[in-house]
Amino acid sequence: MKKNLLLLILAAGLSGCASFNSGDILVERETARAMLDDKELVPFAALEVSWQNFPYRAATDSIGEGSITNPKKLKPVQVNAEDADAFARRARDIFAKAGLYDRARGRGTLRLELTSFGRWTYSDLWRSFLVDTGFIFILPASLHVNYYLTADFAAAPGPVRVETEARNKTTFHLFMAPLYPFLSPGSREKGLLKQMLWRSATDVYARLKAAGPAADLPPKQAPKDEKPPLGGPPVQPDRTWLPGELPAAGEAPVPAPVKPDQTWAVGQPLPAEVQPAPAPQPQAAPAPAAAPPAADETPDD
Repeated sequence: MKKNLLLLILAAGLSGCASFNSGDILVERETARAMLDDKELVPFAALEVSWQNFPYRAATDSIGEGSITNPKKLKPVQVNAEDADAFARRARDIFAKAGLYDRARGRGTLRLELTSFGRWTYSDLWRSFLVDTGFIFILPASLHVNYYLTADFAAAPGPVRVETEARNKTTFHLFMAPLYPFLSPGSREKGLLKQMLWRSATDVYARLKAAGPAADLPPKQAPKDEKPPLGGPPVQPDRTWLPGELPAAGEAPVPAPVKPDQTWAVGQPLPAEVQPAPAPQPQAAPAPAAAPPAADETPDD
């Protein structure tokens, strides 16, 4: 009896969770019906699929990383090869059924990129979440995973992008153990990604019909590494001469012209070295000279 009770408690502890999907992922029936019945649609000849993930991080995982002025920049990581290959196969299958992908008679390239935020595994939870949250089976606790799917293609008017967003919420609680077989996180994620792909296909079809035939996309550029911001104002160099204009031996270097500082407060006098030169004052005209006395006149005594 005690052994059975222990196994029951252990099973409940390992499976006391349930996942729920949400987001704007409903497929419009009229658009889907028109897409499936369209026989004149020119599909894409190439379909590029990628998946990058920002994995789950507990609140304590960022302690000691970076600083306030220079925080650590999180970089995405590739999901495991098995999940990435399964998602790529599902994407090609769905877009082929929708009539948007055909390597033989297609034209142009469609690029699908999925980004997930906070995606976790059970090993991640056992290292942090389930250990740090000791009251998890007394009060419910939840984890959220956000998914962002983009579809890019080129058309005559220019590049076109279709975006689809969705969320997966997993709640951990002892009383949710009976729901685990039906609402497990793994199966809910597969259903969510499938729904997102169908919604993206219908949106791509609507934009493609409005923009015209597709063309080849330019190659994707690798992201550039950004330099960390400076911690303080730039320091002026010690030299005041240009390269190649070094002073001769025994001569002092010519000081560089000082520019007025633009950060002085209004009403505060400028320093003497940056005071503007006074404006030239107009000079008074010289007084006319006195006329010399005439020859027949004598000066007064």
